[in-house]
Amino acid sequence: MKLITRKQALKNEVFASFIGTWQTRFDPREDPYMTTPGNYFDWELDKERFYDQIEIDSIHKKELEEFLNCKDDVTIKKYEYFGELKYNLDFKDIFIYSIEIGKILEQLSIALNSELIFILDYNVPWLSQENDFAPVIKASNYLREIGTNEEFSGAYKLSGDELAEFVANLFWIIRCNASLPYCWFSTESHQFIGDVCKHGNLHFHTYSEEVKIQLESFAKQNSLIEIDDCVEGFIGDSGIEGRQIII
Repeated sequence: MKLITRKQALKNEVFASFIGTWQTRFDPREDPYMTTPGNYFDWELDKERFYDQIEIDSIHKKELEEFLNCKDDVTIKKYEYFGELKYNLDFKDIFIYSIEIGKILEQLSIALNSELIFILDYNVPWLSQENDFAPVIKASNYLREIGTNEEFSGAYKLSGDELAEFVANLFWIIRCNASLPYCWFSTESHQFIGDVCKHGNLHFHTYSEEVKIQLESFAKQNSLIEIDDCVEGFIGDSGIEGRQIII
């Protein structure tokens, strides 16, 4: 297990381009909320009020500085896209599921003969959200035990048993900490990007026909269930238990 910088994590140009593209959705220059003087909603006052051009320009400047400070300095390249693969596991008990998804990614690391690298798609500390749901408290404490401090926004590079344990804990952080950006994983060289979503489903975005075939073969060998739609498999209509967001 290694805790590495974001720059070290994004040596894979396919991975870096994917992350860089996702970061553009935070760019305040894209479809700005306020452009000209007028009445806009003030979230701090919880009501509409008038903004003049000087205040609007000041807000835009601050937002742009924050974005440029948090985005990664990567070159975004275009790669041919070979589609998304979506799978889940045949376990209905969520606690067993979280453990088994870790074992599956350990097996994927073995099949690829590569460590897996996990990174949030925006430069935000992994421990930036508090959450009082017991499985998340346990998972957050696990991250601290492996060396994560309150400012760490880098990446994790893992294989073997440590990878399985990491993913079993990461499952709860992804599922319940809604304030965090998406978490993605890949290797130093393979042309795919994966993630375990809040519903526990496993997604792969493929950028070569060879890696797509390899992942499909892996899924078949490990009895992964291919799905068409990414839906919640553990609860009904009451929402995801423990899922919180920082307001």
